[in-house]
Amino acid sequence: MACRSPLFQSFIALLALVSSTLCSPWSVADACVTQSSPNPIAQQYPNLVSGTLNGTTLIVPIPLELARALIPEEYTILENAYRCLLPSFPTGMYPLMVTVAVDHDLQLPAYNVTVGDFSRSALEFPFLDILGNGYSNFRWAATMMITSTALAAITGSEGLGLAIYPSAFEPACDPYTPLPDGSTYMHSESITPSGADAKFMTVQTQASPEVVPYPLTFIRNVTNQPAFANTSACDNYIRLYNTTNSAAPHEPQPVAGTVVTNMDPLASNQTWTGVYGWNYATAFIEPPVPGNCAALANFIDS
Repeated sequence: MACRSPLFQSFIALLALVSSTLCSPWSVADACVTQSSPNPIAQQYPNLVSGTLNGTTLIVPIPLELARALIPEEYTILENAYRCLLPSFPTGMYPLMVTVAVDHDLQLPAYNVTVGDFSRSALEFPFLDILGNGYSNFRWAATMMITSTALAAITGSEGLGLAIYPSAFEPACDPYTPLPDGSTYMHSESITPSGADAKFMTVQTQASPEVVPYPLTFIRNVTNQPAFANTSACDNYIRLYNTTNSAAPHEPQPVAGTVVTNMDPLASNQTWTGVYGWNYATAFIEPPVPGNCAALANFIDS
């Protein structure tokens, strides 16, 4: 199964437009220094957008009834698909995906384009049948918080139908910061709206080497399902788990954590404790423009 990760950042449509109007390289300088490793694959894929995605993926079991209330009713939940991968997943529950990450060293070499780093956070809903064929898995990611100064990422994502909240992130340039007790922390909060109406997400994790309910093979599956905000276009965003970004001394680390958020499509604040996932970085590739969902499903299922 091919893919797409969190992130639905096909701001690439904007990149292609910008690059076609320029005679010299376009670059957005980083506002601060990140600890993320550089993009190791740009020259291998000059006609694709590529970069490093560094962050945390947590799987939150929520009641199927709640998932059904949050996910648009026209998208069928493929419960058998995730139970095939996770036979022990709790009965009557659905694997909501929480993503907090930093996009680093984005390049599109064929157009001589680079883009400055930005952060994002989102709730994402995998294992959805949007074609009615009963087996092609897609991931709904319709709302996202993105660094408020990352105009290319915001504009491109909005062009794909996402609702974007321009946001501030702590830390500003990394996917998490270490705390004195050994845990890690990431907080995002929308600039617009602000105050009492602000959207926010706080993720705190600690190492969990002895309890790993979701193997990395499962994470690879959910992060590489094609993502969509609406079915007019799908994003074939592929995370590559076999590059130097994921090798020693930067191997993925299993974690347990807490999530506090009021992100869409939740109707109110929600706290989830004792949830599990991974802190990790991968390289990624993404087409310069989004694709037709049905055609992409045919490619994935072949």
